[in-house]
Amino acid sequence: MELKVSGLSKSYRRGNNKEVRAVDGISLAIDKGELVTVNGPSGCGKTTLLLMAGGLMSPDRGEVLLGGRDLYALPPEERDRERALRVGFVFQQFYLVPYLTVTENILIPSVGSGTWSPSLEERALELIYRLNLGHRAEHKPGELSTGERQRVALARALINEPSVLFADEPTGNLDDDNAEIVLDHIAGYAKEGGAVLLVSHDSRVGNRAHRVHRMKEGRFLEN
Repeated sequence: MELKVSGLSKSYRRGNNKEVRAVDGISLAIDKGELVTVNGPSGCGKTTLLLMAGGLMSPDRGEVLLGGRDLYALPPEERDRERALRVGFVFQQFYLVPYLTVTENILIPSVGSGTWSPSLEERALELIYRLNLGHRAEHKPGELSTGERQRVALARALINEPSVLFADEPTGNLDDDNAEIVLDHIAGYAKEGGAVLLVSHDSRVGNRAHRVHRMKEGRFLEN
C-alpha cells in the first residue's frame, strides 16, 4: 500500500475559543495505480486531510504511512527528504516562481531534493512535450495562460516520479477544456502505476476515480 492513513484528526480553536474539528478520525488507503478522490464543500476539511496525508501538517492524532514508513515518527529533516523524494503536490494556486522559465520551474523539486542530474532535464523536456508546452519551455509564468500554468505545476509535481501525487482543487481555476487536459494527465499518472489522492468540490473529477469519498464536517459520509 503506497499510502495509508489511520484515525487522522485535527482541531482548531476559533476566536471564541471554541474547538472546531477540521478532520475527525479519517482513515483511507491508496495503492499503486489508484486514483482516489475526496469530494465535499469548501470548509469540510478535505484540504486539511490532504496536507496531513502529504506530510505538510502534523495531525493531532492518527498515523500516516507512506510506502510503509510512518511519516510523523520520522525526525523533521528526514520527513522532509522522504516527502521530497516520494511525493508530488498540485494546488489550485500554481505557486510558480515568476522569474524562472517553464523548464526551470519544473526542475525546482529536483534541485531541492538533491536529485538533479542531466537525465532529469531530459525528463523535464519529456513532460513539457507530453503536456503540450513545447512552445512555452523558455517562457516565464506571466506569459502563460491559466491552463498552461496549471500544466507546468503538474509537470513540476511529476518531475521526481513520485510514488504518490496529492492534488488540491487542481481544476478549480480552469475552464472545461483545460480541466479535462489536467484530469487526463492525472488519471494517466495513476494508470502508469502512481497513487493519487485528489480533493475537490468539482463534480467532474469523480468520473476519473477508482473510489470517491464524500466528506462533510470533517468526516467521510457513508456511500
